[in-house]
Amino acid sequence: VVPSGSRVRVDYADPAAPVLAVKLQETFGWADAPRVAGGRVPVLLHLLSPAGRPVAVTADLASFWRTGYPQVRAELRGRYPRHPWPEDPTTAEPTRRAAPRRR
Repeated sequence: VVPSGSRVRVDYADPAAPVLAVKLQETFGWADAPRVAGGRVPVLLHLLSPAGRPVAVTADLASFWRTGYPQVRAELRGRYPRHPWPEDPTTAEPTRRAAPRRR
């Protein structure tokens, strides 16, 4: 279960590390990447855009929030204006949905 409440499957096909592909907005609030096997094995996160395309791959989520996220945020804010792009994603509310369209 990710912070937004969605149940996302972990893919164990890659022998190097288990992979969790999840939309970026659903991970807001996570300070660190999840771990499996009793906390011994870090999960490789494939962070996806609202369209489901990979925008980042990381096992160190704390570092991504500090260094990679500002660039991702700058690039995708204009392309996906209905989706939240907070300045501090570690304290933001995770979400599965976009804002409703204005009429």
